[in-house]
This record gives sequence, C-alpha cells and structure tokens, in this order.
Amino acid sequence: MAQFYKELKELRESREISLEEISERTKINVQYLIAIEEGDFSDIETPYLRLFLRAYAEEIGGDSQRALEQLDSFMGTSRATFIAQNVVAEEETEEEHESENKTLDFLSGKKLRQDYIIGFIFSLILIFTILIFQKIFNAESKAVITQNGPILQKKVESISSQDLLKNYMLDRSSEELLSATPPFFIKIKTLEQTAYTFNNDTLPPASNTLYANQEIDLNSFINASELIFTSTTGLSLFINANEIKQISGYEFPLRLVIRPNPPSMAIQRYKPLP
Repeated sequence: MAQFYKELKELRESREISLEEISERTKINVQYLIAIEEGDFSDIETPYLRLFLRAYAEEIGGDSQRALEQLDSFMGTSRATFIAQNVVAEEETEEEHESENKTLDFLSGKKLRQDYIIGFIFSLILIFTILIFQKIFNAESKAVITQNGPILQKKVESISSQDLLKNYMLDRSSEELLSATPPFFIKIKTLEQTAYTFNNDTLPPASNTLYANQEIDLNSFINASELIFTSTTGLSLFINANEIKQISGYEFPLRLVIRPNPPSMAIQRYKPLP
C-alpha cells in the first residue's frame, strides 16, 4: 500500500491543483506543503502539522479525517515520543519557574530584611544623636525632631511676678468679662516654645516650659489666679473650651489674671525696660 502522503500528492496532481494555489488559499507556506507530500514531518510541530494536513486534504478534495488517521498511524512511536518529549519539557519548565520563584522570594525577603536593618540602624543613630545633644546641653536645651532632622531649642525659663517688676514695664492692659463660670478649666496648646508661671491662692505655684507642638491641661480652680507667659507667639489658650484669642501672638511677657466674681479676666502686656 502506498504511503498516504504519496496518495495525497497523486490526488492533487490528478486534479491539476498546484501547490501555489493551495498556499494562496490556505496561507500555508509552500515549503510546508512540499514537506507534507514528501512525508518529511520533522520540521513541523505536531499541532501545526495536523492543521496543515487537514487544510491541504480539504483543498484537494480528499478525506481530511482519514488523512489525519493515516498520519497518526504513520507517525506511531514517533508521535508518542514527541508527546513524551513535550511532557518532559513542560516539567523542566515548571521546575525552572519554581526555582526562579524561590530565588525571587529569597531575594525579596533578603531585600526586605536589609530595609528593616537599615531603618533600625538609622533610628538608633537618630536617637543616639538626640541623646548626645541633650547630654551636651543638659537641661538648658531640648532636641526636637523636625522634617529636616533633630534641632536644638534653648530652654525658655519661666518668669515670676518679681521678674516682671524688675525687668519689664507694663505696655498696655485690658479687662473683659468671661462667658465661663467657675470651676475654670484651662487648656494650652503651643506651636512655638514658651514658658509659664501659674499662681493660685489655694494651689501650689507651678511653672513649666512648653515646647513646640505641646498641649497641656492645668488643674481646675475656682479662686482668682494668674498666668504669666514669656511669650504667646503660636500659643492658643482655652478657658472651659472657649478660646481666648485676644492673648495670642504677643512676643513679650503677658500676664493673664482670671477672677471668679464676676467671671472676668485682665490681660496685661509687658515689654522690656529701655
């Protein structure tokens, strides 16, 4: 029995159909068509070979299904070998991908650990730098972290009533009624460094330095009291949740006297002696 590809060639020639005509209609390269007619299937991958053979057989009026069956029969062991080779190649490819993924995971984990280590070291350096600054300047200054790194702020000392009388003079004063009633609750917020002294008849005197972006609440009181600030630049003060905007933005010492009966306050602004 003649080999099937020779029968297909004889059928084509008997119907006077050229390979160029088949190539034009199927868009299959003539070289592949010649290879099919010669039974040389080594250069055509099996999936494409079956597609080319089906199209070729149909174009010459042959039985495409029978041609495919004859192809399978003709290739026999060769086809099984081809499939086995594909399986092995796929397994090798999967192993390569798995190996690559493990390598990438390892490198990613290593990079992440390096980032953590670098961040940790940088934090230690930053903390160590702040501690050194504070050690050098002791209680006279404080290291504050900003967007540009740690900077030193010289500590502002509080001012007493005696200091006001000795080193400053009254610039202007005003008095206002308060909408709040005792007990008085005072909250202080700062954008810049300042210091204050708090005097009350029934509470012990208190003085403190407030650094930038600090917020504190004073002990509540019902008796007459006074607050002396070194400066109120960048300062916001609230009495019973009501902001006292009149005192903000003064660069020299300011004395705030709060009286319970009637609820009122006196604002006294001082300036340095000439």
